[in-house]
Amino acid sequence: MYEIAVIGCGVIGLTSALSIQERLKNVKVTIFTRDKSPNTTGDIAAGYWEPYMVGDTPPAQITRWGKATYDYILKLWKEGKAKEAGISLIISRIISDRKDVENPFWKDVVLGYSNLSREYLDKFGKVGNRKFISGFEFLSFTWEASIFLPFLEQKFLMNGGVIVRKEIRDFKELEDFDVIVNCTGLDAKDLTGDTKLCPLRGQIARVSASWMFYLFLIDSEHDRSCYVIPNIHCVILGGTSQPAYNLEVDEVDKKNIFRNCSELVPALATAEVIKHQVGLRPGRERVRLEIEIKPGGKNGLLRIVHNYGHGGAGITLSIGCAEDCAKLVERALNQTNLRNKL
Repeated sequence: MYEIAVIGCGVIGLTSALSIQERLKNVKVTIFTRDKSPNTTGDIAAGYWEPYMVGDTPPAQITRWGKATYDYILKLWKEGKAKEAGISLIISRIISDRKDVENPFWKDVVLGYSNLSREYLDKFGKVGNRKFISGFEFLSFTWEASIFLPFLEQKFLMNGGVIVRKEIRDFKELEDFDVIVNCTGLDAKDLTGDTKLCPLRGQIARVSASWMFYLFLIDSEHDRSCYVIPNIHCVILGGTSQPAYNLEVDEVDKKNIFRNCSELVPALATAEVIKHQVGLRPGRERVRLEIEIKPGGKNGLLRIVHNYGHGGAGITLSIGCAEDCAKLVERALNQTNLRNKL
């Protein structure tokens, strides 16, 4: 029986732990975490499927990882598990005022993809006196972390997993484990010394607007980018993407979010505010998903699999990255010449 330690109990940590359990039957998986739902970064997110802020991660990888998640969510929905897993099917429209915008490279992954007509773009832009150049729509999902993280956690525990509430500050604290899986998001900067990680501050407002039945995201070069994402019990208005560690709600950001969103849906200007929230996405030039070998641990080696740096697409890429993470854990266990990698 191999002992596997996973650090982190957010969407990346839980999906990775589950994938390891499903792929490798002769393992015991223990998650070590400082916080878990409802206190993770993912709990602030809208849970919207769309590759977003993934740096220079190769499009082929994003497409493959994103498709695995899309297919997994669709499977849960078809199996009648939408309510218990926090899944909502939703029409998503992404509209831009930028020139030379190309169709997304991942468009063949999703259902119902089509470009928006000139007539629709003009009609939608007329409401807010905006000039939109292009746009498209497709069938997407929201997968709400406050529901699906407990859903995943229960599956993990039923599979024999263990969750330990402990903050890990050094990999050597887990040197008795056969493989360590690092899913610590932005905290990986301190744990690994990774200077390529940076915070991408996101501020949102949760409002009561039960009449919003579709999702839109505006990509603007004129300081008018925004999004409106319906969740089950509220609608999320956003947002920001700032390289800052500030977790305080900013009054200017609040005003900009409501201005930008209500320009296009005027009724949102008077929607009841439930709360404002701020979270820090783990920004990186590309997702880090790889094996690292360090001195120490069993037989003189620490086998570490890193899975972090997903920017604003943690939920979108989670299942695909988790599946690859489990393969890397299997490879790390099976390789006998790892000492040569030091």
